[in-house]
Amino acid sequence: MSFDLKLQNGDLKLSETNDLQKVENSDKLIQDILKIISTDLGANKKFPYYGCPISKSMVGRAFDTIFVQSIATSQLTYSITTLQRAQKEQAKSQNLTPQESIAAIQHINIIQNAIDPRFYNIDLDILNKAFRRVSVSFGVRL
Repeated sequence: MSFDLKLQNGDLKLSETNDLQKVENSDKLIQDILKIISTDLGANKKFPYYGCPISKSMVGRAFDTIFVQSIATSQLTYSITTLQRAQKEQAKSQNLTPQESIAAIQHINIIQNAIDPRFYNIDLDILNKAFRRVSVSFGVRL
């Protein structure tokens, strides 16, 4: 079984005994998805394919909402697929649980905020290899 250190608001999370907390299974999958989406594509020089181009490609552009949703969906799909490939490589040297492994993207929903049209709410439904739906929701300013 693999694990990662638990993050909360970008900081490492401590346990009640002041040890670093670990994140596993579907919680790890959620954290992995949020990490790849919040990392700019190419920001990691050792892994230039890791990350998501969503925010950089849309900043400062006045695009039609349907177009923005289409581009964002495509870019999110690319990033989740990249994470899935990375998991396959990781599985060669480390045991991944079915709960933390991506089987498929079930649904991506992108909704423009009614108050601030630059802000979008994104909901992802991912099917893990334990055949359970894992839902991830976050907001992004485009």
